[in-house]
Amino acid sequence: MRNLTRSALATALWILGAAPPLSAADRIAARGEFTAEADFSTLSLTPVGDNCLLVVEGVIKFTGTLDGIAPARTRALVLGACGDVAVTPPGTFKDVFSSKLEFAGTVNGTPTIADITYRGVTEVGGDIKALMIPSNGLRGVLKVQAIVAVGGSYEGFLKSNKSD
Repeated sequence: MRNLTRSALATALWILGAAPPLSAADRIAARGEFTAEADFSTLSLTPVGDNCLLVVEGVIKFTGTLDGIAPARTRALVLGACGDVAVTPPGTFKDVFSSKLEFAGTVNGTPTIADITYRGVTEVGGDIKALMIPSNGLRGVLKVQAIVAVGGSYEGFLKSNKSD
């Protein structure tokens, strides 16, 4: 019965986009900073009703517990018309975004390759509150505070899947 409860909890967390909880002995306290570099030559804008679907590629560079780089592809639903989005700086309009990252580097000094999903909301003015959720090599959750197209900080807990 206990395994069924754990399985149901893990499934519910997976559906909600969160990683399963980590035992205290396995957790790595993670904290650091990152920079975000968008490649605006890859930018595409597609009208979605009165809003705009923005897709752009770039690179996230991590320092701290995570130390490495992650090519990224971001999709954002921007709450503004594409014509306006095209001629204003990032952060002019509120958006909801999801980025797929392919991290290569180290975690707490250990070589690691992992996928990271970076999801959140960009407020008018560019402030971001988001989560980074790793998979395929890592698990855990990182809380993120950032500025759009600049970078920010992360903090949370991770566990390497290599020790499973």
